[in-house]
Amino acid sequence: MEKLSGSCRCGALSYSGETEIKRIINCHCTDCQQITGSIHGTLVFVDEDDIALRGVPKRYVHVAESGSRLTKLFCDTCGSQVFAKNSSRPGILAIRAGSLEQRHLIQPAMNIFCDSAVPSTPLDPDVVAFPRQPS
Repeated sequence: MEKLSGSCRCGALSYSGETEIKRIINCHCTDCQQITGSIHGTLVFVDEDDIALRGVPKRYVHVAESGSRLTKLFCDTCGSQVFAKNSSRPGILAIRAGSLEQRHLIQPAMNIFCDSAVPSTPLDPDVVAFPRQPS
């Protein structure tokens, strides 16, 4: 179990909890590129019930290529996206790694959607890579 805590840029939306990190991934899909404004998003997957949230996030919901409903949770003040949820993974919360205070824990186990990665993106050869999302 790891103690996790973090917040959005302005601190109006914060979280903490003790949980098991299920997986950490770098996602190179165009959705993550657009929502983060970066070349990929890094997500830390945990049990939603283990994380206590302070503040009220705004939500943006859309349908993924897979047909799943994706919910992005972000700060209404500074606009930082802090969490994501996927309807096909009930009870699982994806924390945007950039919001996490325990940076030493961010060790991605895989890169996904590499077929849409920005061509100049360096990928660690020791981290498994998938062209799409593995099943």
